[in-house]
Amino acid sequence: MPIFARTKLIIHDDCFEPSAFSGPDMSFKYKGKDPHLAYNKIREMFWTVFGVRETERVQEKNYTWDKKGNRETFSVAWYINKDMDRLSYLLFNVKMKGFIETTENGKEGELNVEIAGVMRTEYPQDNMWERTIFYEMARVFWHKVFYNDKREKYMEICREISTNFTKELKSFFNLLPKSG
Repeated sequence: MPIFARTKLIIHDDCFEPSAFSGPDMSFKYKGKDPHLAYNKIREMFWTVFGVRETERVQEKNYTWDKKGNRETFSVAWYINKDMDRLSYLLFNVKMKGFIETTENGKEGELNVEIAGVMRTEYPQDNMWERTIFYEMARVFWHKVFYNDKREKYMEICREISTNFTKELKSFFNLLPKSG
């Protein structure tokens, strides 16, 4: 839950490298039957993988689905916001892009899905006390001694969610290697 303050200190950490602003953390490519079915699967994973309600913490920021002849192209992007505590939250950017063509065998095409995650911690700095050097020293001490371990656990959760998201998509399209 982002803090709604006019002035705030934001600590922004990428869950993986490269950063979420320079490229995706993880990507998934698929070529075969029914790639368009990933749209509903991803929407289902907002609850099953991310643990957020689509109506509350998901923003579909881009949606295009065009049909020309027997070819359909699609592009969808979502922001997913997962609150961790009153100061920190995870922010995921999921992009899905691809095409399908109708053939005598059904619908076939390609799909590319990317996920990038960041963790943000926000400290409000609205009132005079929150802007003093004494408050800042106490905040830095508390952050380094007590809160940093919690943030490390949140980073691990962010990496785990991104990995599980990709694994579940691969499983949905039967692309995971068979064990045994």
